[in-house]
Amino acid sequence: MLSAMTKVEPSGNDQRTTLVIDLKELRRAQAVLGTRTTRETVNRALHEVSRVAALRQAAALVRRGDLGVVQPEDLPELRRTRSV
Repeated sequence: MLSAMTKVEPSGNDQRTTLVIDLKELRRAQAVLGTRTTRETVNRALHEVSRVAALRQAAALVRRGDLGVVQPEDLPELRRTRSV
């Protein structure tokens, strides 16, 4: 665990910044995400936003039927054309 005095240097994917954060919302997010530090909470929240967006895109593809997956109702036709 990092102490308050531990200096954490940004990695190649990190950017040091200053944020004004609503502490009540931060605590709520920490409780939901199971995180302890502000940094961990912000990073996890950013990851969750990306994950939810990807799930929404996948759900939209499923709803439109754009997955390229054979549907059960298409099997008889595929079997006919295959045996010819």
